[in-house]
Amino acid sequence: MFTGAVMSWWKTKPEFKSQIEDLLVKSGERIELKVKVNRDDLEVRWTKDEQTLRNGDRINIHQTGVTLTLWITNAKEEDDGRYTATITSGADSASLSATVKVLEYDRHWRVINWGRNADIKHRLQDMTLRNPQAQHLRILLHGPVGAGKSSIINSINSIFQGRVMVGVLAAATGGHSFTKTYNTYEITDNQNRVLPFIFNDIMGLENKDDEGVHPGDIISAIEGHMRADYRFHPDCPLSRRDSSYNSSPALSDQVHCLVSVVPADRASNNPDEVVIRKMQMIRRHASDLNIPQVVFMTRVDLLCPLVKDNLQCIYSSKKIKQKMESYKNALGIPMNCIFPVKNYHEENTLNSDMDSLLLDALQNAVNFANDYVGTLTAGTQPSATQPPVTHAEPSGTHTQQMERPTPRLERLTLQVETPEASEPSTWSENSGAGRSGGAHTEFLRNSEIDSSYIPENVARGNLMPVFTHIDRELDIEWRRMNWDTGSRNRMERELRELRLLIPDLKHLRILLHGPVGAGKSSFINSVNSIFQGQVSARALVATGAGVSFTKKYKTYPFINGNSGCLPFVVNDIMGLEKGNSDGVHPNDIISALKGHVKNNHKFNPVSPLSLGDRDYNPNPTLSDRVHCLVSVVSMDTLTFMEDDVISKMHVIREAASDMDIPQAVVMTKVDKACPLVKQDLRKTYVSKRIQQMMQECSDKLGVPMNCIFPVKNYHNETDLDQEMDCLTLTALKQIVHFAHEHVCLLKGNYDSPYHEG
Repeated sequence: MFTGAVMSWWKTKPEFKSQIEDLLVKSGERIELKVKVNRDDLEVRWTKDEQTLRNGDRINIHQTGVTLTLWITNAKEEDDGRYTATITSGADSASLSATVKVLEYDRHWRVINWGRNADIKHRLQDMTLRNPQAQHLRILLHGPVGAGKSSIINSINSIFQGRVMVGVLAAATGGHSFTKTYNTYEITDNQNRVLPFIFNDIMGLENKDDEGVHPGDIISAIEGHMRADYRFHPDCPLSRRDSSYNSSPALSDQVHCLVSVVPADRASNNPDEVVIRKMQMIRRHASDLNIPQVVFMTRVDLLCPLVKDNLQCIYSSKKIKQKMESYKNALGIPMNCIFPVKNYHEENTLNSDMDSLLLDALQNAVNFANDYVGTLTAGTQPSATQPPVTHAEPSGTHTQQMERPTPRLERLTLQVETPEASEPSTWSENSGAGRSGGAHTEFLRNSEIDSSYIPENVARGNLMPVFTHIDRELDIEWRRMNWDTGSRNRMERELRELRLLIPDLKHLRILLHGPVGAGKSSFINSVNSIFQGQVSARALVATGAGVSFTKKYKTYPFINGNSGCLPFVVNDIMGLEKGNSDGVHPNDIISALKGHVKNNHKFNPVSPLSLGDRDYNPNPTLSDRVHCLVSVVSMDTLTFMEDDVISKMHVIREAASDMDIPQAVVMTKVDKACPLVKQDLRKTYVSKRIQQMMQECSDKLGVPMNCIFPVKNYHNETDLDQEMDCLTLTALKQIVHFAHEHVCLLKGNYDSPYHEG
């Protein structure tokens, strides 16, 4: 009896007694797969994508009784895959599998509200246009052939109809454009109500100069000269002689937001240099018209398997972010104006996550367009004000941030090759820097430093002083700062309610100047975002370094709800560069200070504006003159600012001083200068590094510390951030105060510029 029982036991086939759960883990975490079987003497084999796994540095295969476990430490992207446990006894075997997905980032690098589709739809349906002359907002889609322009219109229409629609014919494959005519598409909801925005679809751009839509036709469409149903001719763009040419376009005929539609997947027809060159030409023309521009990046599911399985992982995908950055660099569109989407293609029912991505992109494009039309006829004299947008403070968020441990110093060695002939760099005091031939070696004692925080200058092969102090955090803030929601909203309200005390003054004028790429245009966008209650992209910015994107003298007013404009404007100007043949000429900035430069004057680096020129204003009013000069410098490149640029800034500063014009400095990219602040902006004024950089700026430019303001501009973000707003509002309030005090002293009429109570 005993022997028979044993023989019966040995004949039991191998079986799994539990399931292996699918896993979604963050990069760097431990992967743990566990399963129970019916016997403890089975032969066990683990595989990943049909490749056998063995014990090693990161892999640990373990069995305790009838429990089988696979551990993989420090999860990486290559650990993504299908894992299978196979158990064998003699000729019998069984297998069980699970999928492991490794999030490529520890956290989402952009926040999107996945459950608010209905709210966004209602806001778009009920939107009030900010310009009564506009019948609708016009959004033009353009891009390479096959990128999905027509599919975007179908997908957006599907969302508002509540079912998948195919109203616009889209080409499935092929290298030539399916769209042949200039088509206008209204969007209606399931109640047959027409929404306040329309789309224009256009022939696709192709890789040859004589194929696809001609860039001149897109420019004509942007300006409103193209009539509906115009048929495109790649080698013969629309001209004034054509019957389809609209010689007197109304505001509603013009384009209010330009959307570049580009594919994310490599398998599709990626735009080559010819297409990119055409798109850059179109972008520059739209920029000259101040038309906002965004990118819709389609086919995200075909680029990243992680996103294909779960769209909600899109903003933790490294592949998606890298692709967005490649388009940012190629097209010069900021990251917070690039929106990854997935169009409806093979689906026949609506998908909530697809809708969320499309609505997020659409809402931003429509808001940008509405901001733009609002500026076209808005007056500059403020009247009654609208209550400011209030922002609730998430509970617990800041407490958790403040409790993060401060990184302590251990040791890290950075060695950067530099040319032999280069001048020695300035290193931090007590840095322990060494020099051997053409190499600099810098020592940090910091075993817990964030390894992802390597200064961009070092990554590019340049040098930057390395943190060397044992403790980079002070015990208390060396400049008092109120970070709470009430303080943020109070500063916004005070600026909205600012009243000018000079009767003949239309507005205060603030002029931004500084080196190329410092963030002047981004600062204007950040200010506008605060007062619009949403991230804005009015001032178009360049994302690549080297040459200035701003070519003209541009004035930016700020809309104050439905009450006209705020009582101050900001002027953006071409960036300063080294040498005498590039960048804005210092004399042009001095002319702007005096009010001699007319709006939209195009700068000539080698020939500054002079008396008699068409754009020279010989009789400037007080409103034409500059009332505060703001130098914008990037904190992460301050140490390496060219001496020639600094000399030019000194010349401009001395001229402003002779005119008694107050001056301030906005230091951007505060998060890139200090990893402590990158983790928590509230530590800006307890960071030794930030304090040192501000002191260095004061020494270089001759501006007192209390006139220097560190900020972080909106870049990746698509939603407002309270801490970023607090820094920006603090800087702006002081700058506006300096400007108002200046004009009041000029007129001998000084009183508090803010409403009491």
